[in-house]
Amino acid sequence: MAEGHAVHGIAGRLRQFVGQPVRSCSPNGEFAAEVFDRRVVADAQAVGKHLLVSAVGVELTAHLHLAMDGAVSVRRHTRALDGDFPRTEPPVHGNVSWRLLSATHLGELTDPAVCELLDGDGVLALRARLGPDPLRADAEPDLARRRIQASRRPVGALLIDQKVIAGIGNVYRAELLHRARLDPFTPGRDIDDDTFGALWQDAVDLMTLGLGARWIVTDEAQMVAAREVLVRGERVPRWPKRYAVYGWAGRPCPVCGTTVQAQRMGLQRMFWCPACQGVGSPARAGEVEGHTMALPSVWPEPTRR
Repeated sequence: MAEGHAVHGIAGRLRQFVGQPVRSCSPNGEFAAEVFDRRVVADAQAVGKHLLVSAVGVELTAHLHLAMDGAVSVRRHTRALDGDFPRTEPPVHGNVSWRLLSATHLGELTDPAVCELLDGDGVLALRARLGPDPLRADAEPDLARRRIQASRRPVGALLIDQKVIAGIGNVYRAELLHRARLDPFTPGRDIDDDTFGALWQDAVDLMTLGLGARWIVTDEAQMVAAREVLVRGERVPRWPKRYAVYGWAGRPCPVCGTTVQAQRMGLQRMFWCPACQGVGSPARAGEVEGHTMALPSVWPEPTRR
């Protein structure tokens, strides 16, 4: 599933339609796209892993969630125009739920988990059920801090609970906790203000870099190199991924050499280094409200993704 930096990147690409009238249709008939037809796109924004697209003079907002299989493509075209729109439309390929076509760009949404229209109250309700997004200027980190400190659940579960913090997924969760040298099984109520503040700021920094680079960068040397590339206004290359713990179960931690562990936490595997992160017994998490540990702590065939 795309993590928050990737969804914000998609929103940025969709903003290429802002200020332009668009032809809007739903080739597979799953979305009431005619609401936006011949309208001028007003905005496209991300809230965590959710996308919101609005148009001038339209009271409804498109709400999109990609989940595991959804994708959005936006590309420039050079088709001949008839007024504000291309004279002919490109052929449709695949399961396209929503297509936007302007004088300059073609955008297509395929296989989304959610593609719906929300009124103003619906948008407010969506925003209310999501935690603060580290990539948004209007984020209120104190809201996430209070929710974490009020919970007995492990911090590793809370970080990917979208009601607590919107946008963090499994990769950022594992890498953030390792960088903080924080036991993922620590109950949220044991996270003090300073620890939360440092964790939040690191999430902001990593996800901002991921947005600019267009992929998750958590290795310190690669982070320095990526920032240098971005300062030059160039695109960050897709270097080999150097995660510290994510997808690294059964192999040595790059910091201390201890074998990286993995175990189910909620619906996803949690990766951690017992030495760096001060983990005593993974069974601790079984004592924390709402969590059971049913899978072995180390996978026999380590994978790195």
